[in-house]
Amino acid sequence: MIRKIILLILDFILPLSCSFCGRHDYYSSKLSICKKCLRENAKNSKQILDTHSCHNCKSELVGDSCVYCESRNVFFRELNFIRLRGDFEKEIIQKIKFGNAPYLSNFFRLGLRKKMAAIKSKNYTAIVAIPSNTSTIRKRPISVCKPILEFLNIHLRLSTINPLFKESKELQSGKSFRDRFVHAQSAFIIRKNFQNKLSGNYLLVDDVFTTGATINEIAKLLILNGANAVDVLVLVKGKI
Repeated sequence: MIRKIILLILDFILPLSCSFCGRHDYYSSKLSICKKCLRENAKNSKQILDTHSCHNCKSELVGDSCVYCESRNVFFRELNFIRLRGDFEKEIIQKIKFGNAPYLSNFFRLGLRKKMAAIKSKNYTAIVAIPSNTSTIRKRPISVCKPILEFLNIHLRLSTINPLFKESKELQSGKSFRDRFVHAQSAFIIRKNFQNKLSGNYLLVDDVFTTGATINEIAKLLILNGANAVDVLVLVKGKI
């Protein structure tokens, strides 16, 4: 309650401006995006997923086959996403990570509200966040997923657990499609206090789904240590 009052006072004294054009309005005070920029970018952002898509990974099917799922062992049960990745979504992610614009995460939180009924029906045991290495945290101290995790904690009445740590200091970005999967296989380790002690279903949360290498490897580790099923929620889904 006190935190909410403080935020209201700060919003009144120092209203947020649009991170794209600098304009002040009601939308920018909540999302850090003004109404005009939101409408203009929404028109250019395709958000309709092809209906002929895989239930598991949401990739477009070729005939009745999913090239992604049939080319590897997929350990997560279902992928859910808030937005498809376009130039607008990509820029928002970049501004949060590198432009000191944490309020832009509220843009994704609004989209998440529409998916809460389906997420609540899954009866998850806990939420799992993707671990980051220390060098990434120093370079990008603002977590894109933190407001989303906090929203889920409150509305699902679940805690976020951290059963894994990242051993490798290498980043996935910049690697080829194949190298991402090779790197992911040795990048994460289950913590001793979670080894063979998981049970139930888990919701794994990340910012972007590109190749799914990291997500798939973490889902495998969770299942190997007792999880029944792992679903995935990402802010943005790229084209595989």
